[in-house]
Amino acid sequence: MQKVVVTGGLGFIGSHVVDALLAAGRQVTVIDSMVAAVTDGREYEVFPGCQVHRVSIADYLAQGGSFKDQDLVVHAASHVGPAGILKYQGSLGADIVAVTQQVIEECVTHDVALISFSSAEVYGRSGMLAESDDIIVPTHYNARLEYAIAKTLTEAATINSRHRGLRGFVIRPFNVVGPRQSRAGGFVMPTFVQQAIAGRPLTVFAGGGQERAFLSATDLARFITEHAGAAFESDRPIFNIGNPLNTITVWNLAERIIERLGSTSSIEHADARLIHGPLYEEAESIQKLPVLDAAKAVGWAPTITLDELIDETALYYRVRDDAREAAAVPLDAGARV
Repeated sequence: MQKVVVTGGLGFIGSHVVDALLAAGRQVTVIDSMVAAVTDGREYEVFPGCQVHRVSIADYLAQGGSFKDQDLVVHAASHVGPAGILKYQGSLGADIVAVTQQVIEECVTHDVALISFSSAEVYGRSGMLAESDDIIVPTHYNARLEYAIAKTLTEAATINSRHRGLRGFVIRPFNVVGPRQSRAGGFVMPTFVQQAIAGRPLTVFAGGGQERAFLSATDLARFITEHAGAAFESDRPIFNIGNPLNTITVWNLAERIIERLGSTSSIEHADARLIHGPLYEEAESIQKLPVLDAAKAVGWAPTITLDELIDETALYYRVRDDAREAAAVPLDAGARV
């Protein structure tokens, strides 16, 4: 698979996938609407085998673009983040589904393999979560549920399109973090790291007892560059990609970041709705941990530790600003509970 299209390739996950593909010598076509971009992509244009299109997928196809003669599409384009999705509530699900359906149709038409990104949010419950587990749909409607239902529908569309000849599978990533991730989406790691560097209080929501298993974006991208072939051959439809060895509560993560960075910051309980607005909701899953049987079966395992993730994220933000700073709430926004 030498010729690869990456949708959302200038976003956080997408850009790490592009990095890995270019390092592996692939020819890459990047398509990104720039809505949630964390890089402008100029660093990619120096590669002779890379093209960057700063348009939506719909506009790319409408303007004569095509997936014809490509070997693989990695579909990472989506609205993301517990805070980043809020302003799209009501149209969020339709947008996600419509874009993914366009990608699927183009892949079916031109016989191009597809890796489609979903989300661990689809499980709708707490615990150790495996691909074969039932998906729970809570009855409390909010933006996060709209997002989860939309991602579930894109999974079904991808998998059900196999009967039309689509070669495709789905990735469910668990709490991917690393350099370039913006706090603008409401993501906890870049928020805590940037607050600690600035000496601001680290703002913890909902008590901080939520357990998360943090995965390096580099480990995720390596699944695609080194194990996609085996994943296609396995004929498995869905792969959890995460790192249960990096499991930690949100409160303990705040403590670990302060310790690793030697920060003078304090930790404060905060009301997320006073920071991100009244539509903000916590995830249904207090404990969100991946079972990795499918990924292990094709030879993949995560390698980057939590401390390494904290250190490399801090190293990045000590010398760079958040690329989406204008869309983020101030570092010192918060209210004691």
